[in-house]
Amino acid sequence: MQDLLKSYRETRYQLHKVKIEVDARKEYLEEQFEKSPKDDNIKIMLNEAKLECEKINWFMSNLTYAIDWLNNGFAPGPRRAIYRRSRDQRTMPIDPLYLQSYAQPAACGSPTTISDSERFRIDEALSGLSEREKQAYMLHKALGFSIYQTSQEMGGIRKSTVQKYIERANAKIEEAKISNLFLVG
Repeated sequence: MQDLLKSYRETRYQLHKVKIEVDARKEYLEEQFEKSPKDDNIKIMLNEAKLECEKINWFMSNLTYAIDWLNNGFAPGPRRAIYRRSRDQRTMPIDPLYLQSYAQPAACGSPTTISDSERFRIDEALSGLSEREKQAYMLHKALGFSIYQTSQEMGGIRKSTVQKYIERANAKIEEAKISNLFLVG
């Protein structure tokens, strides 16, 4: 296994040397392209150089991953499952159970599942959101819709737009929790 590790390192070193040459050629072609942007030969050669750079980066990335795996004896990166989750999965600005009770009071058994003060605190936290942010946040977090389902429910907007709405809503709610006296505590 040490021989394999040594050969991987040597290959990565050789690829690094080739990458330096290809990067220099790509930079030269970019300068030439800036001087004469209508020259099709330069444009073709520049695209080929960019593609070659991407391939070399991909090879080097895979080699680095394999080397790390062989050195450590396990997959690179944190081993605990919590680190494999996204930031949004690890943080909850508002307790999901309260939010579900707020969004669908009749579905939770009783409209009084959450107290009036808890309902007021959620209203206060959501008051700083725009209408679209609030709609996306409630569909995704309170009603459990996926990003795709939320985007379809909001009129077929792009999923990335829904994600931005939710990210902004999370940030605004966190800010409100810090700055609003009704939400502290």
